[in-house]
Amino acid sequence: MTKPSLPNALWIGLLGLISLGLRVWHLGRFNELVFDEIYYVSFALDYLNQTPSFDAHPPLGKYLIALGSWLASDPANWLHWPRLVVDGQTLSPVSFRWMNSLFGATLPLLVAALAYQLGRGYEGDRRWRFCLLAGSLMVLEGLTLVESRLALINLYWLWFGLLGQVCWLAPKEAKSWTVGWRLAAGVALGASVNVKWNGAGFWLGLVLWELAAGRENNGHSPRSGPGLPGKKLPWPPLLIYLGLVPIITYGLLWLPHLRLTGESFATVHANLWQAHQTIAADDAPHPYCSAWYTWPLMLRPVAYFHKGVGGTDGGAMLAPYRAYGDTIFTIQSMGNPALWWLSTASVLGLGLSQIGRWRTRASQSQSLSAQRPNPGHFHGEGRSFVAGFILINYLANWLPWMLVSRCTFLYHALGMVIFSALALAWLLARWLDSRYRFHRLLAWMMLGIIALSFWFWLPVFLGSPLSPEALQRRWWLPSWI
Repeated sequence: MTKPSLPNALWIGLLGLISLGLRVWHLGRFNELVFDEIYYVSFALDYLNQTPSFDAHPPLGKYLIALGSWLASDPANWLHWPRLVVDGQTLSPVSFRWMNSLFGATLPLLVAALAYQLGRGYEGDRRWRFCLLAGSLMVLEGLTLVESRLALINLYWLWFGLLGQVCWLAPKEAKSWTVGWRLAAGVALGASVNVKWNGAGFWLGLVLWELAAGRENNGHSPRSGPGLPGKKLPWPPLLIYLGLVPIITYGLLWLPHLRLTGESFATVHANLWQAHQTIAADDAPHPYCSAWYTWPLMLRPVAYFHKGVGGTDGGAMLAPYRAYGDTIFTIQSMGNPALWWLSTASVLGLGLSQIGRWRTRASQSQSLSAQRPNPGHFHGEGRSFVAGFILINYLANWLPWMLVSRCTFLYHALGMVIFSALALAWLLARWLDSRYRFHRLLAWMMLGIIALSFWFWLPVFLGSPLSPEALQRRWWLPSWI
């Protein structure tokens, strides 16, 4: 990795500080368990208390919540943090939420790192522009912000899956450390799946990308060249790094749980599979279920918390929205609407342009294979590499959900969020460097709209107090309520 200039380094540092600040601001405001914290905090405490229990997901996410609670137990006493009682134990909400916030604060930096690795076809300034735009968009993203302020486990599989992809692409620039980076990628991908099976989308995306690259290369490695990724990885190391290492990591992370419960690996997985077949499968499904094909338009977010304070129904939990109180505290698991919709449009545009490019390349394969990319412009093979990687990983994190018959929720689209944001950052990076003034103006307008949209919906990401009228103004679609 080339050393960043001082302005770029300062911008990366600023992104990290803003991201951390958003995640720790009033982290203990809700001195009660929110949404699925009622399950995951309890399971984490079972690990700390060495009490056998069963959860419908693998254990790593609960290990991390338990670790955070254990590390923060003494600071919570010294600093007199607010407390609540969970399963007969007194503990602070900050103690079981801060680990999520720490992981979440680094998520925009990981996305920036992935963009930097993908941007090898750019010259230095344009590559860093793509990197910084990707990180900035993730700071302004709402769904990941909500997930990283509560003791939930979705953020962890997203984080480890993203780390695995960053490590997988890193050897292209650090050839002497190739084996270490590949092993790290396999370990991170295995850890992602051990949080939730959803994490397999990141693994699947890399596998499909390597297979597609191998078929496209046909032994000639069009991905190699100045500023572009290197040769296709042979089958034996591919099977080791993307097969054996993730599987071993996934299995080893089960050992503390299996030692505690006395179950076998096969038995616990049979129980997990059975549990997933029955989630929200009764006659009264969860009111916030959403089908996979609605996620690109964000038609049905999930209400995590809703409480009115004041009025005649002061402390009542209100879900879905009913404005009985004078002040409403609500946490809505939704994305930044402007960012979400523009990102979806970018994926669609990227897909259409890539189809056209593939058709052109198929008819001109001989001339293109002999063409040498210009490192000063991100076009030809460079554009194809970035576009292909983004599209394959977006689809790998989305389309498998069409095979799932159980109730699904918008937060299952978290993997898609990463790659749709990358698609928009890629588009904006090109427009900001365009010789056409209209393109540059349009890019800045889009960034301004995204920032204003984030500020407008920030209260429902953080659970800040709103009047019923102010909250109603944020429900743009009837299905959001």
